[in-house]
Amino acid sequence: MREIIRAEGLTKIYGRGRAQIVALDGVNLKVERGEFIAILGPSGSGKTTLLNLLGGLDRPTAGRILIDGEDITSLPERELYRVRRYKVGFIFQAYHLIPSLTALQNVLLPLLPERRREEEKARELLRLVGLEGREEHLPGELSGGEQQRVAIARALVNDPAIVLADEPTGNLDSKSGRDILNFMLELNRERGVTFLVVTHDRKIAEEARRILYLKDGRLSETPFDSEVEGDGSAGL
Repeated sequence: MREIIRAEGLTKIYGRGRAQIVALDGVNLKVERGEFIAILGPSGSGKTTLLNLLGGLDRPTAGRILIDGEDITSLPERELYRVRRYKVGFIFQAYHLIPSLTALQNVLLPLLPERRREEEKARELLRLVGLEGREEHLPGELSGGEQQRVAIARALVNDPAIVLADEPTGNLDSKSGRDILNFMLELNRERGVTFLVVTHDRKIAEEARRILYLKDGRLSETPFDSEVEGDGSAGL
């Protein structure tokens, strides 16, 4: 497998002086193409910050990030937009659907202004996630599990090589959560999509090919409650 994500000495600090918060502290990470990785850690450990940095939604205080061999650390915003649009898909716990848009329109959002040419592709994705016949429904007319399926279809509409998922089953009942997990695993196996999933859901961790642990901004391949804590590195 070929490396698709590399982070070196990744540090993110918010605030200054006594109000300073170290969200990530020298994280090193290597992800191979086609991996399915679960990241576990308590609230406030830096998990969402890590995903935001890897996806180009935020910039690190120090360190660097390579996506598919390209250093995105200092890219101008226009170039970061290109990376987000063509290489990375995001799945958020809160769905982030536009309430006034239909399921189909929400899936098409990342394709603006080219969405007309891609409508059939968006419809096919909604079919794949089990929402055929629900394309014209508004988010408020869908269940939580259905809204998350729309969010997954939206994350995949640009054929990203990487999907970053932040607590994708956190707001779902156990059956819906299991259905979403099974669909992500199927995409990973059959399409080779790389998944990096932040979660508290042990079911996701049990199915992942690799589990990483994050605590106080430090990343480890072993749980932090074990006798030997990690050194901040994972997969290097």
